[in-house]
Amino acid sequence: METIERRSLKEEVLMKIKDFITEGRYVPGQRIIIDALAKELGVSITPVREALHHLAAEGLVSVEPRKGFTVKKWRPKEIEDLLYLRMYLEKLATRLFIEKASERDIEELSMIVKKMDDAVQNSDLEALTSFNSQFHNKIVQGSGNEELLKIMESLGTKLHRVRILSLSYPGRMEQSCIEHKAIFDAIEQRNVVLAEERVEEHIRNVMLILLKRVQEGLI
Repeated sequence: METIERRSLKEEVLMKIKDFITEGRYVPGQRIIIDALAKELGVSITPVREALHHLAAEGLVSVEPRKGFTVKKWRPKEIEDLLYLRMYLEKLATRLFIEKASERDIEELSMIVKKMDDAVQNSDLEALTSFNSQFHNKIVQGSGNEELLKIMESLGTKLHRVRILSLSYPGRMEQSCIEHKAIFDAIEQRNVVLAEERVEEHIRNVMLILLKRVQEGLI
């Protein structure tokens, strides 16, 4: 029997606001007006306030005196800490994936890269972000390391926000696709050293984009 997922009102409101933030509808530093948001979502202010406190605990929202809730701005050190952690975890995941991957796994990864290219050709940021996540998730899941998977899942919300902020930077969609193709080519060759180098190069480029956006006051 198929299981039907049933979410509480609180969970629905939480997921909706989280989507607004990670998808860029609310930008870093922007104040969140509880009354207006509750009206838009068609709920009372209580579940909205509870959701915002939850997101503050997750690090997506800040609570400031006399200003209320705002979307948390990125600090350079926070970006560096997150992406250096991601870099070493994904290098490990890539090594394990290459050791364990079947030809079918490689083919499925190839199909994701093709979809990423199609999304770039259509200038579809939303689709590219989704396929980008699928590419990295496929490698992590294929690593076979359950603890590594749990850690990466715990970083999921922040990494999704990173992808949107990076891919929306002018010219980044095309370059990101090139970098993912390079990673895939190394994986297909089962060249662990080269694949790890290309993963590191890709994540360093993401880091540079985000630090640049901080300097420009965009995040």
